[in-house]
Amino acid sequence: MAKINVSEVEGDIDYREEMEKFGIEDIDKFLSQMKDLPVMYRRGLVFGHRDFEKIFEAIHLKKRFATLTGANPSSSLHIGHKLFLDQALFFQSRGADVFIPISDDESYVFKKTESLEKATQNAMEKVIPDIIACGFQRKNTNIFISTKTARVYELAVKLSTKATFSTMKAIFGFDNETNPGAIFYGVTQSSHILFPQLEEHGGPRPVVVPIGVDQDPYMRLVRDIAQKVGMVKPSSTYHKFLPGLLGGKMSSSKPETCILLTDAPDVARRKIMRAFSGGGATLQEHREKGGNPDVDVAYQYLFYIFEESDKKIGEIREQFKNGSMTSGEIKDYLAKKVERFLKSYQKRRVKAVKQVDKFLIR
Repeated sequence: MAKINVSEVEGDIDYREEMEKFGIEDIDKFLSQMKDLPVMYRRGLVFGHRDFEKIFEAIHLKKRFATLTGANPSSSLHIGHKLFLDQALFFQSRGADVFIPISDDESYVFKKTESLEKATQNAMEKVIPDIIACGFQRKNTNIFISTKTARVYELAVKLSTKATFSTMKAIFGFDNETNPGAIFYGVTQSSHILFPQLEEHGGPRPVVVPIGVDQDPYMRLVRDIAQKVGMVKPSSTYHKFLPGLLGGKMSSSKPETCILLTDAPDVARRKIMRAFSGGGATLQEHREKGGNPDVDVAYQYLFYIFEESDKKIGEIREQFKNGSMTSGEIKDYLAKKVERFLKSYQKRRVKAVKQVDKFLIR
């Protein structure tokens, strides 16, 4: 049985069960009407939504809307984080203004960094350059560090009067041992999500927040609060978790489980070649019985991120299942794609380091 909360995810997740439990709707009815979708949408990585109809309408009628996705500055970003950023890039390509809060407060409150100052330093030196290098447009991208942006605190104070502790406890499961900072951070996160609707950013409008199901408590809280302060209830999309390279959770604090965006290409290759395999225990067994692409990590990364061609990924799946393509061959194919991506990305990142102040709201 999976354990899911805002600070940790353990076990295998039954996404259909989570959807039914929290009232998350299937997003396919909207995606089927949209063209030129990225692979994560075409292949089911993004599976659910709340109020996506507002965003669908804004895209098709060219109305104002925004997208927001945050980052935790406890360390450099990895491929899993890039999934959120890629969704924000997609919405930006469809006309959205992008807002990206850097939650140095969360890093400190949930003890992901040794100090608040260290979290802020990581944000400036690591995370923000990582984000900029993904390809965001300067003209409508707004990055802000939570504790360094006065309007975040002002809005959080106002929102704090619209929620009760009983509501917070029901949503998050807080108990008598809960750090008060974690309680207030729930309100701060609501401030982040409603930030694009402040008057200086154009006032109330639809906002879509791409998240994993572990972050849904924050969405339930902010949707309960939004209309009480005259703002539009934010929408959300939900995506599945990619497995870590070794088959468990992907974590920046365990570099062997993930491909960091700052990994040297040869380092990334070595990690990929050690990744969890869905192939047979021996080459002979694999040739005879084939492999399982649904648990093979390299295949999953190709399927959801790195192989654009639907025809090619179909061929790889079939060849792996019938044993004519080995796990090592899939890993090598993925490694070549990741190496090319990292070389290009890291060239952009060198330039991004000098652009931080141009993207930052203070």
